Amino acid sequence: MQDFLFKNKKVIEETSKNTEPWKLLIVDDEKDIHTITTLALNNFQFEDRPLEFLHAHSAKDARAILQETNDIGVILLDVVMETDHAGLDLVKVIREDIHNSAVRIVLRTGQPGQAPEKKIIGDYDINDYKSKTELTSNKLYTVVCASLRAYKSIQDLENHRRGLKKLIEASRRVSCKKGLEEFVKATFAELGDLLSLNDVAMYTSETLAFEINDAELCTYVPEDLAQHGKVVKLADLESAKRDIIARAIKEKTNQFFENQVVLYCESDSNLMLFYLKNAQDIVDIDRNLLNLFTDNIKVILDNIKLNSLVHDSQREMIYRLGEAVESRSNETGLHVKRVAHYSELLAVLSGVSKDQAEILKYASPLHDVGKISIPDAILNKPGKLDKEEWEVMKTHAQRGYELLSGSNLLLMDVSAIIALTHHEKWDGSGYPNGLKGEEIDLYGRITALADVFDALGSDRCYKQAWPLEKIIELIKAEKGKQFDPTLVSLFIDNLDDFLAIRDRFAE
Repeated sequence: MQDFLFKNKKVIEETSKNTEPWKLLIVDDEKDIHTITTLALNNFQFEDRPLEFLHAHSAKDARAILQETNDIGVILLDVVMETDHAGLDLVKVIREDIHNSAVRIVLRTGQPGQAPEKKIIGDYDINDYKSKTELTSNKLYTVVCASLRAYKSIQDLENHRRGLKKLIEASRRVSCKKGLEEFVKATFAELGDLLSLNDVAMYTSETLAFEINDAELCTYVPEDLAQHGKVVKLADLESAKRDIIARAIKEKTNQFFENQVVLYCESDSNLMLFYLKNAQDIVDIDRNLLNLFTDNIKVILDNIKLNSLVHDSQREMIYRLGEAVESRSNETGLHVKRVAHYSELLAVLSGVSKDQAEILKYASPLHDVGKISIPDAILNKPGKLDKEEWEVMKTHAQRGYELLSGSNLLLMDVSAIIALTHHEKWDGSGYPNGLKGEEIDLYGRITALADVFDALGSDRCYKQAWPLEKIIELIKAEKGKQFDPTLVSLFIDNLDDFLAIRDRFAE
């Protein structure tokens, strides 16, 4: 994967440490109080962060500042300003209207007897209540320090809450991925979200995933997946990357070092490593989130493996059943394989997604499953069927649909649609329902062309295989009649690819 340029170490150190000042809002209608408070706290620092003073000379001014600034840590609030209870009214506005429950509010009053402390503390969501005369420089320092410590704890809890919410959402989004490749891409996307990295930061980050097959060998799964499956040796990686990955493998735990992280994800079925390097250090809260995320990833890996086994079992069952149906009419299982691959290719050429094309490939082998209800005398009759026999033969489309529908399994449901519609014709002259044009499901239209192409080129009990030229001539003649004209054009334009499939699965 391409290496990217990163910020130098000095910039990383500066950006990784929060040096933003704490915001303190002084609300008082006496200018001298603003001056004295600022002088008393001029050299104040808490956890190596200074104070930034905001000033309001009325409750109205304070409300405007609070609505624009959501990261004020402490408010030193006078009780009596425009009115005798302006400060108390502002407390309710802060908590109930602005919904700011984090800021610490210290009420200061010049008339302590006017508003009894016990009543104020009990009735209002404030954190301290002081007489202005008792707030000496030392006591003011203590009050602000204690208030900021409480504010920081609230912020930390809120950050953890948001982080856990992001973790749950990230795990849910990753868990819906069915395949390993989608899972890898989704995991990196969620890592960026958990670390609060924007799109630019993720683009300039280095992301690698390794599926471990051996302690010394890793299967390389890059983001663009173009080199999926490439095997690299641990010893060939650059030293910094090699050391942290080797430590993760040895200790079987997540590893964090400055701006690098390796997630060690070992489940019952897989062992994967996710490596990410970006321009900022991984802080403690991020580490905790990533450790929890890793636990969820392990479960998701097992679910992916289980899901893969279920799908593989369904596909194998469908192939075997399709082969059994074909063998009953003295045809080989290679017919259903060829039709499956023809259908997948034609689906891709027609513009459907890779996932939909794959579904069609695995569902199409059951297109003739309804033939199990057709008597042998008709199914294997060496000559042309009479009118009554032909009516019986045509029932296999509806019968196949009835056998396959209603299972609530995607592959079986698609197989049912194909069984029902693969003998419908573009001009409406097909069976069993005489559907016309795009009334016929695309899966059925695709399988119809794939089935006819292969059937005409194969020996049957009632005919010899046709030469290729005659088959192409018929397909062109049936364009817009039996077959979807767009699909016929795609088939003819890409004939060599279809012939390659035919040769690969030749009898």
